[in-house]
Amino acid sequence: MVRVGIPYPLGVLVSSCCFNLLDEPWVPVVTTTGESKLLGISDVFRNARELRCIRGESPVVTAALYRLLLAFLHRVHEGPTTERQWEHLWTNGAHIARLSDYEENYREAFWLLGGKRPFFQCPGLSEVEPKPASHLLLHRSKGNNTTLFDHTVDSDRPLLPADAAARWLVAVQFYDTGGIKTFYRGQGRKSARPSHGNLFGTVLLEGATLWETLMLNAVIYDPGAGMPKGLGDPRDCAVWEREHPPGPEPDENARARGWARLLTLPSRNVLLRAVDKDGVPHVDGVVISPGEQLDKDRLSEEPMAAFRESGGKKGASTPVRLEMLRGVWRHAADLLISTGSTSGRRRPVTIDDVHRHVVHDALSEDKEVTLRVFGQKLMSNPGAVEYWSEETLPVKLALLVAQDHGWTLDQLFGQAVKLADDIGTELQRMLRTYREELRAKFEPHKHWSFLAERYWPHLETGFTRLLHDVGDLVADREPDEPGAQDELRRLFATWGEYVRNTVDDALHTWVDRFPGGSPRQIFAVARVEMIAQSNLKKVFKVYEHETDQHIG
Repeated sequence: MVRVGIPYPLGVLVSSCCFNLLDEPWVPVVTTTGESKLLGISDVFRNARELRCIRGESPVVTAALYRLLLAFLHRVHEGPTTERQWEHLWTNGAHIARLSDYEENYREAFWLLGGKRPFFQCPGLSEVEPKPASHLLLHRSKGNNTTLFDHTVDSDRPLLPADAAARWLVAVQFYDTGGIKTFYRGQGRKSARPSHGNLFGTVLLEGATLWETLMLNAVIYDPGAGMPKGLGDPRDCAVWEREHPPGPEPDENARARGWARLLTLPSRNVLLRAVDKDGVPHVDGVVISPGEQLDKDRLSEEPMAAFRESGGKKGASTPVRLEMLRGVWRHAADLLISTGSTSGRRRPVTIDDVHRHVVHDALSEDKEVTLRVFGQKLMSNPGAVEYWSEETLPVKLALLVAQDHGWTLDQLFGQAVKLADDIGTELQRMLRTYREELRAKFEPHKHWSFLAERYWPHLETGFTRLLHDVGDLVADREPDEPGAQDELRRLFATWGEYVRNTVDDALHTWVDRFPGGSPRQIFAVARVEMIAQSNLKKVFKVYEHETDQHIG
């Protein structure tokens, strides 16, 4: 029975178990025919080869649901433990008998509302007065944490349908903001770290169907044999398989010893309060307090994250994250290209496993997939969301194994991204020079925003074309074939020309728009543009030299 505090006069409290997530429709899917619908977890797995993808109401919901379904897949099949089992599942789909047995064994743990252990919740919080249900919605205002375009106040008492509450419950466990949280047993309020999903971009390879997507991101999973590496604890289990539900005591230095544990880590102790409205279960209140908080220093084994050199201590690395304006394409080498034993850099373990499937001919090098990266950026006040991101890149699997065939792409893609970064630096330097020329009131951020919006987003199209064409080249030809290296040189030269045209267009637009007025301003802008063009020419010359060196 879910009875927390005093019910609001919006309906009758739900007094028994209801809304089982295995059966009730709550997971938002798109079918292969383009139809959007909601399904229970059981139907998702039984129909996964007829479904196209998961599409939540926000990127954070989509990413969190994929991670939940991956944990479910691994635990149902207790694997895949080997390459052969992975290929069998890829070809044949979910094992229905195993699925049915698993659902029967754990059905009681999937009740969203009511019962002794409501799904992904902490029944020990039953004595704590709930906050409005809007506290589940990461983009809504809560207390002093204001969010752009939202004017919710805590006196509002919105009702959330059970299906929406379930989706946001899963998202909160992976993406909850930081800031002040309620502690149980009258311990008051205390600051909590943001959930671990805020610390990296979640990388997902998307196939032609939902089943392909799940399998492309299902690593070789054999906890008894220590797989995946670093997360192969023999005692691994999903949160719903634990002997007891999470307790109300927070753990500020949690360590997820298993992959399923990490995928379903209860970073927040949550309890939903349910009411009945017109015969349909809704949620009108929620308690959210700190749970098992994963320290950022324990992120190094996260299989769905890419890591790059941090630029500080040798061997140190930081997770790849999404940035406003500067697209995920800038991290293509970190995400896709194997660097072997190069210290400080690592593509996601999930992509390493796909590499293995291609090497063992379980997947074709010609197969094209979509790389999706999901992220959430918090404001300087970590209790509020600044923006959500979901970015994509088309990928031919040949790119993942190109290094194995002798193609040296890592440094080339690095130079391609460095070119874009160096040009961006020169534009910023031009604006600083312009400010010094005028020695007057000047708004550099306004000018830089104008230039950046006309530069960075426009580069994605050109880089996507480069990635596609290089993928075709390495899939069709060997690096020592006549003309192969010349074609590679041409593709990276074409990227250089694309960047040149993009920055020229951005500069011309800036000159036409900013600044105007006095002859002094006109003279100043002409001077700084001339200097900038000279510096840009040097940057392009360095790029041409470096790419020639690497290809040669």
